[in-house]
Amino acid sequence: MRSRAAAVVLMISGFLFLTAMGGKGGGFERAPRVDKNFNVTVTDVSGNKISGDKFSWEGRVHFAGTLGVASITVPFDRIVDVTVGEKKEKKVKVTAKLRDGSETAFDVDADSRCYGEAPFGSFMLLMEEIKHIHFKTQ
Repeated sequence: MRSRAAAVVLMISGFLFLTAMGGKGGGFERAPRVDKNFNVTVTDVSGNKISGDKFSWEGRVHFAGTLGVASITVPFDRIVDVTVGEKKEKKVKVTAKLRDGSETAFDVDADSRCYGEAPFGSFMLLMEEIKHIHFKTQ
């Protein structure tokens, strides 16, 4: 009798534990709200293009990364184009063409996320899934 009661308790505990892990399947519903609206065209690594607005990186309106040993931020309002290189050791090399005509290259976490709103709804891409981002003139 005791082993039967233990088995029932174990089954109920397992059921509750597994159903609590369910969640929404890891998806997202909409892009984070941002203070400033940036219109972009994003090209992913498969060549698909998405034009949208309310673009953000991790919910922010700048990229944060490393340049050598320095931590840096590059505000979107200074950027014209971004080209993303291949993933190496959990990082991607980002080359940003700036509005003043100069370029800067820095590393960003490959699994960081970019969000935006398109005519069809929200979109989200990991940095490693992006090939190019064009920031439209405001």
